[in-house]
Amino acid sequence: MNKLIGLALLVIGIAIGWQLDMHLSTVEKVNIAFPPRPEVRIQLETMTALIPSDDPSLASFKSAYESKLTLRALTCTQATPIGRFDSVNDIKKQAIDRDCLKEQDDQLLALIGIKIVGLRLAQPPLRPLVKLGPPTVIHGTENAETYTGKSASQAGVVVLRGTRSEFTSVEIPSGKKIASLPTIPEASHTNYAVSPNGRVLAIAVNNRDLRFIDNETGQDLWLARDVGQLYAWLPEMQAVLVQDNKSGPGNGGVLLIDFKTGTSKPYAVPLRNQSWALHLSASPSRLLIGSYKEFSLIENTRTAEGVNASVVKEFRIKSPFASVSSLTPTAMLDGQAIVFVTGRDFMLFNLETREERLWESHEVIGNNYAKWSEESILVDGYSQPNTGTTKPFIFNVKDATLSPVETAEGNQGIIYELNGRTGFMRRSHQKVWVGDELQAGTPESLDDMIIGRKLERQLQALEQEERLSKARLEALKMGQDMNRAPRPMYPYNATTMSQDILIRRQLERGYYPNTVRMSPAMSPAAEAPAAEAPAMAPAPMPSPLIQSAPIQNPPSYSAAANELRKQAITNTTSRMLGAIPSNARVEAVGVYEAKDRSSSGVNIMIKKSDQPIVLMLSAYEPVRWNLMKEPGANLVAVIASGYHLPEVTGAGATKTVIKRGEYAYQQNSAGYAALNNEAMLWTGKPISKFQGIYGGTVFIVGN
Repeated sequence: MNKLIGLALLVIGIAIGWQLDMHLSTVEKVNIAFPPRPEVRIQLETMTALIPSDDPSLASFKSAYESKLTLRALTCTQATPIGRFDSVNDIKKQAIDRDCLKEQDDQLLALIGIKIVGLRLAQPPLRPLVKLGPPTVIHGTENAETYTGKSASQAGVVVLRGTRSEFTSVEIPSGKKIASLPTIPEASHTNYAVSPNGRVLAIAVNNRDLRFIDNETGQDLWLARDVGQLYAWLPEMQAVLVQDNKSGPGNGGVLLIDFKTGTSKPYAVPLRNQSWALHLSASPSRLLIGSYKEFSLIENTRTAEGVNASVVKEFRIKSPFASVSSLTPTAMLDGQAIVFVTGRDFMLFNLETREERLWESHEVIGNNYAKWSEESILVDGYSQPNTGTTKPFIFNVKDATLSPVETAEGNQGIIYELNGRTGFMRRSHQKVWVGDELQAGTPESLDDMIIGRKLERQLQALEQEERLSKARLEALKMGQDMNRAPRPMYPYNATTMSQDILIRRQLERGYYPNTVRMSPAMSPAAEAPAAEAPAMAPAPMPSPLIQSAPIQNPPSYSAAANELRKQAITNTTSRMLGAIPSNARVEAVGVYEAKDRSSSGVNIMIKKSDQPIVLMLSAYEPVRWNLMKEPGANLVAVIASGYHLPEVTGAGATKTVIKRGEYAYQQNSAGYAALNNEAMLWTGKPISKFQGIYGGTVFIVGN
């Protein structure tokens, strides 16, 4: 009987214990009492809806998730004793560390987020990749102006960003909206990317983290903490390369987020301070990753331990003033070369031969571009000098030619590249155009156009100097006449004044009015200063004889047209300096200032010489150059320039040009290189002898 009573009591006790959660472990009771926050549960439901029930990775994920839950309960109750027989209600009354629970929930979200992003990346393209055709208009968020856009490389998807940080996913070329994405004021203006299949948007926020968003639903997928710039998607590896921000934004190394294993770890190739990466091929998985001057070709392989990487080649840009200054280079010539912006110019780097080709393209085209074919890019060229207008061209990087675009639609506005594919996007007057089909005209040599534009600028500069020289002499004569004439009296702050008072005030202030372009045919010859009179540089006055030259429309930059420009330059310099003998040599003297800033200036002793001498003088301060010719001195021309206008005495009848311009007192300086270019422009000859010092007193030339 006692046994029956004991058994009954045991059954009743077990029943009561079951009701009191005795069948649950302490870990389970803690997680029931303090469940993960709602966003964790929502993301978990989203993930389980995406992954098939028979997927082998589901079991491994559940195991990892349960391990995280166990760690969550144990970690956050270390300071709180919980008994085996405590119920869920009892545990709810305990002072559990809420900050610990939040931190552990963040880790759960990271585990789920990596898995969800990986599942999205493994899906087919959100919209098929189709030919775009001629330029068509697409629309973004209603009542919002589009600021920029990024496209998918293997899907017909573009994510547009509005001027108020509104994001919208759009299919192209139809322009149909897919979804309104979150508005993210703290998002980076340029640092965001669309996955190759168009399903995921990754965007840097707060200059610290990386936010992944579903382009189909607008749902947040994952906020990757302490992860900055997304360098490259590696869909064939089910991975992505990002910047590690744990040591501070921009200072970390490269992390590889492996969506297949759900892990994030340093990239197998140790890299630091990299600024860009370019995905080249999927089979084998290869990419270029580098900084401004150096980059590496890296091949990725998947092993049982994860993604491994090895360096195939290393490259360094040898051109001294060239570097990768565009966000990311563009693969060209079927992956054999890359094209990128360096400063204001374009450069092609051949990955097979390591040949570098740098074009001084800023003379002709702007920096924004889009890949048009394996051999060409779409650019905007300056249609006419000094007009501010642009015209689209197809720039063939293989042949170095420019072909004018003849299609009228979508030919204005900022050009954006369609990431990883051919075609373009333009933003203009609240319209966004996309296309990959344009009509182009006859190609012209880019090199000839660059040469032609340089010659145009040189000719304009010389014409301006000729005009200034004429105006200075006129102003000097008028100033000398005023010194002999009685000065009229004018009331203080008079609203009108005579021309002579205006000239005098301009002379005192060193005022130079705006210049106008003058054609060589209309350029009056510069008058020589009187013998032994100082060649001063007073302010110029407008001359009624100087007219603006008609601009050729459109200008031609053929070799023949450039020869005419060269001849016009020669004609202009000849009018100002006279004909430079073929056997003449250029000697240059440069100082920063006269020694001790002496008002007496710097003396130049010109010795007897068999060869004609062209003398170039340069200084930063407004130096007075005193020329002293010995018998037999063969001085044929003088060019004096500086940051401030110099003064030349003793030139006599020798043709003299005084101007603002380059100065140098050290031969290994950038100023000297510019001064040498000036010598080539004015005389057709380089500097054969240079003397320079910071503070000058006496120099001897011609011996």
